[in-house]
Amino acid sequence: MNGSVIQFQNTGRNFRGKWALRGVNATIAPGTICSVLGANGAGKSTLLRLLAGWLPVSEGRILFHESPMRPTAIHLRRQVMLLDDAGGPTRREVRSSVQELCDTIQNYQVDRPGIEKEVADWFEKLDIISVYKARPGEMSKGQAYKIAMISLFVTSPHVWLLDEPFSAGLDASGLRILDEQMAKHAALGGIVIFSSQWPEHARRLADWALVLHEGNLSWSAAPDTLPTVEETPPALQAVLQGLGPE
Repeated sequence: MNGSVIQFQNTGRNFRGKWALRGVNATIAPGTICSVLGANGAGKSTLLRLLAGWLPVSEGRILFHESPMRPTAIHLRRQVMLLDDAGGPTRREVRSSVQELCDTIQNYQVDRPGIEKEVADWFEKLDIISVYKARPGEMSKGQAYKIAMISLFVTSPHVWLLDEPFSAGLDASGLRILDEQMAKHAALGGIVIFSSQWPEHARRLADWALVLHEGNLSWSAAPDTLPTVEETPPALQAVLQGLGPE
């Protein structure tokens, strides 16, 4: 796996005259699990979508392979995958989720012998074989997220982006497998970035943490050096408690 770093250089995104993210400067090294912490509306999803190339930056840039990430940089976007289904519908159609899995494998140009068996094995490990046996229709949010996880595991791009994965409806087994695969990917030199409102997730899983508050980067440090609520200025207390305005 390559050893490219991610660099945010004065990165910002403006929506209709309002800055959702501004002036972010940070570097994330290969082999890192990074948590992006912040309250609702802090800019976490915007940061991940910019890094995935889903949105263009309004100012500054994001460098990956020393090249700017942008929606038209297809060769870079294939090395990054964002799972953002946590905020989606409570239930999803089985057929659409499975089709998205197939489309993702094709879009990421993954064509190796035995990939069909890999997919089947993941369905078994994640205990979602039953979705095939059930009548066509809906499945739970957690089951849909597990199918999205399979697309991430079998394509295994260099950078994994997970938007609020701990709110995605996963059961205990699914959470355990996700934790294991995140650690394995980072150990192989990949980068994992996940967002959360709770600093406990960062302290448990991450090597590095970025704290966003109202679109600004307020803290960048190893999770074990994050301040406690009592030590934190009032403006950041709500962020570290996972509270704050919508």
